[in-house]
Amino acid sequence: MGSNAEGFTLIEVMIVVAIIGILAAIALPQYFQYIQTAKAQAVTANFKMAVDAVTNAYAATNNGVVSNVYTTLNGQSAKDIADPVYGRGTPAFLVTGGAPVCGQVAITSSVISAAGPASVTLTVGTSGCSGSLGHSISAAFSAAQFPHAASTGVVVQQNGRVQN
Repeated sequence: MGSNAEGFTLIEVMIVVAIIGILAAIALPQYFQYIQTAKAQAVTANFKMAVDAVTNAYAATNNGVVSNVYTTLNGQSAKDIADPVYGRGTPAFLVTGGAPVCGQVAITSSVISAAGPASVTLTVGTSGCSGSLGHSISAAFSAAQFPHAASTGVVVQQNGRVQN
C-alpha cells in the first residue's frame, strides 16, 4: 500500500469555502432586496384593487346597489386575503378603526350606497415595517402614481374621481 490516497488538500477546501462565502455575501443582500420589493409590489397591487373596488361600488350606486367593500376585498371570512407582509391571520384590508400595520390597506368606510359616504379615503400602513420595507412600499406607491398613499391617503369621491 502506497500513499497515493486521492482527495482534496486542506488548502483546496479552504479556497472553495472562501469562494462560497464571497458568493453568499454578494447574493444574500440581493435576495432579501428582491423579497422586500416583491412584498412592496404586492401591497401596491392590493391598494390598486381597493381603489378599484371603491370606484366600482360608487358606480354600482347608480343602479341602487349597496356594496360592502370590506367583505368584497377580504372575502367572506374577513381574513381570506392575507397581508402580504405578515401573512395569514392578518387581513390585507381593514376599515379604519385603528392604524393599519405594515402592508395593510385602511378604508374609511366599508358600506357604500347612494346615501353615502360622499368620499372614501384609502391609506396604506408603513409603520412597524422591518428594515427598509416601509421605504420600499413608499417607493412602490410613488412609482404607481400614488405618492401620498402612505401619508395622507388617496380619496375616492362619489362621482368616481380619484384624488392623490
